Amino acid sequence: MHHLFYRPPLLLFYKTTTNPSLTPYLARQLSLYPLKMPFSSSFPLLIFLAFFLSLSSSLGDDAADTYTQKTYIIAVRNDLKPSVFSDVENWYTSILHSLSSSTHSLESSSRGTRGRHKPLHVYRTVFLGFSAVLTLAEADLLRSDPAVLAVLPDRPRQLHTTRSPLFLGLVSADSKPNRLLAAADSGSSVVIALIDTGIRPDHQSFADDGRLPPPPSRWNGSCDHGSHFPATSCNRKLVGARFFDYGYLASTHGGIGKGWDVFSPMDFQGHGTHTTSTAAGGAAHNASLRGYAAGVASGIAPRARIAVYKACWASGCYDSDIIAAIDAAVTDGAHVISISIGAGVVPLHVDSIAISTLGAAERGVFVAASAGNDGPSESTVCNVAPWVTTVGAGTVDRRFPADIFLGDGTVVSGVSIHVGRRFSPKRSFPLVYAGNAARSDWEASTAAFCDHGYLDPNKVRGRIVLCDRGGLSRVEKGLVVKNAGGAAMILANDPESGEGATPDAHILPAVSVGYKAGMVIKAYISANDAPGVRLAFRGTQIGVKPAPTVAGFSARGPSLHSPHVIKPDLIAPGVSILAAWADRVSPTGLKADRRRTDFNIISGTSMSCPHVAGVAALLKAAHPDWSPAAIRSAMMTTAYTTDNMGQDMLDESTGNRSTEWAYGSGHVDPEKAVDPGLVYDLTVDDYLDFLCSSNYSSATIGMIARRPVNCSNKIGRPWDLNYPSIAVVLEQSDTRKLQAVVHRAVTNVGEDKAEYTAGVKEPEGVRLVVEPRKLVFGGKGQKQEFVVKVFTQPRKELHPGNSWTEFGSVTWSDVKHTVRSPIAVTWQQKY
Repeated sequence: MHHLFYRPPLLLFYKTTTNPSLTPYLARQLSLYPLKMPFSSSFPLLIFLAFFLSLSSSLGDDAADTYTQKTYIIAVRNDLKPSVFSDVENWYTSILHSLSSSTHSLESSSRGTRGRHKPLHVYRTVFLGFSAVLTLAEADLLRSDPAVLAVLPDRPRQLHTTRSPLFLGLVSADSKPNRLLAAADSGSSVVIALIDTGIRPDHQSFADDGRLPPPPSRWNGSCDHGSHFPATSCNRKLVGARFFDYGYLASTHGGIGKGWDVFSPMDFQGHGTHTTSTAAGGAAHNASLRGYAAGVASGIAPRARIAVYKACWASGCYDSDIIAAIDAAVTDGAHVISISIGAGVVPLHVDSIAISTLGAAERGVFVAASAGNDGPSESTVCNVAPWVTTVGAGTVDRRFPADIFLGDGTVVSGVSIHVGRRFSPKRSFPLVYAGNAARSDWEASTAAFCDHGYLDPNKVRGRIVLCDRGGLSRVEKGLVVKNAGGAAMILANDPESGEGATPDAHILPAVSVGYKAGMVIKAYISANDAPGVRLAFRGTQIGVKPAPTVAGFSARGPSLHSPHVIKPDLIAPGVSILAAWADRVSPTGLKADRRRTDFNIISGTSMSCPHVAGVAALLKAAHPDWSPAAIRSAMMTTAYTTDNMGQDMLDESTGNRSTEWAYGSGHVDPEKAVDPGLVYDLTVDDYLDFLCSSNYSSATIGMIARRPVNCSNKIGRPWDLNYPSIAVVLEQSDTRKLQAVVHRAVTNVGEDKAEYTAGVKEPEGVRLVVEPRKLVFGGKGQKQEFVVKVFTQPRKELHPGNSWTEFGSVTWSDVKHTVRSPIAVTWQQKY
């Protein structure tokens, strides 16, 4: 755990006043602070800055690294603002001027002097502070100021449907809306904000059909104009469009090159257009990707309003821009925020998305975030803050099959989206393994992954090439094979990816297969001197069983930094999702790919996240008084864990039964979520108590909360957070019995009078006792408390530092509702 360390201000004052060279600088600083201003923490900081920078200038070239400029995000205690400043931005700017005027490192960024002499962004709502371009020395100096809670380096993050509404039960087989869509007027009273790569505003999915009423009264957003994005782009459907690029420009020194992006809300990558239409696109008829997944494409909340906040650019999404986008979305009046972005597994107190989304939750804004695509390994889940709804990915009952006919008669099944010229299933091609087609023997291991420059065109030309997954992106491997003269590609999973093959619209004919199928093909190649192969593309198949399964790439728990909360929270459709696409980018996103399409099929937790954001918008429209925590609870406690064959949900990567580390509470079920019966509600104070009990320091929590927090009187356990799922971690050091008591409270949101009975499914080796066994509610809105007592024995087979988890559930039922909470009990062996 990281802590903030402060030097005593009086000591700073003493040190600086003993240096006679500071007199001119002190005169400048004193002019900024009239005598009527009370002595504040900023005054000794500014004096100390002069001392340090003056001293550093004498160190010579050895200190060069100290003056390398980078972008930083600074969290500030605004309650310590000197009264001489009428606005925090003036205060922040004064500090930056003081830094810049006292250092010899004055090289400005490509955006002019912005970031050196004034903040890149000023955060006023969900995060208090600013971002700026600083040297390492300046960042270290700011960290020593008691008014500064944290100085975080800006980091780039990466971006992590015709069938979905029907698969989710939102519409009937004849496309008529079911209960939730009708009750919510398809979300027309709700604004969904999407933090992404922008939007293609002229797409039919975002058209104003003339039947939408004016935007909600709380909405006060704006529509930025810019390159390829006229001010007239917005309408009653697309009610807001803004872009945030200062962090990107400062970190990349003006961008990564012409033609990769434009400085406006226009989408030049496709990702933002896809996620936006998934969440709230209007009905688009005759949608398909060159005939694949044909039908009427509709977002989950087709009448919800859309506000896009472009914070993702060609080289990634920078934290400073993301915070600015979230800050703006909340200030503008959005009800729901969808964030399909991640930066890997990081602690909450250095996760700028976690910090800023707590402010959103405090303002009553629901936030959905993608779990990440680093599955199927455990402990890969990101965006794990308990005030964020973390969404994993599952399959739907649709796939795009393809068959591989080997020369010995063996048929191997795979998946493919072939949208190029017709490829005859009767034509046979020579087959080569990429590892056998290297330019030289010593390059064979790298060539196996079809990396750039390693394939020998003489060994590839006119052949179908088998490539191993890993290294380059899947679609980029296809480009490598094509450039080497290959006729087609077979892409085989590595052992870690297992059997979850993902189809892509490759730049050449290609089939993706699981690990076992890849091994069959390799064995065939090794056993034959002249291996041959035919490919057959089968189009679109619906009614696939079993479905859903957990996508192989979907990130898994347990969370390394929040082990007392089961993450992800739930899963939603995220494999082979058809949605709107930007017309300035190919379906692969590759520059060399000249194809263009209005719709694209892609996969990822980036696709599942906007599904849940859309469901949240519908629930908010149907229940305007529900909090973000109540909306999440409704989705989690009504989620299902079985497939369309009535069996336990499977893991796509192994074919075995999946677990709560993969799907959380289960697969979202919108029609049941609209009437959950009971909800587990939470306030921001509950989240702060959770952080206290999770051993975060008061200073660290204060930075996250944007206000002072005192943990000295907090005596709860981290599993007492009133969350819809339960995660208990029991540390064992000897043979004594282990036990825990979990406290929960549920609120009746169903009928006025109700009686619920508890049922338990005990984890293996664990005894669960629920007290009381019955909850009686005399009216809607009434709250009742209960406890779950956990009893178990130590697991003797665990070695120091190892852990083991078993899963069960606690369910409250009445004649109409089933309110299920999964429970994870983890044994942790002490060192």
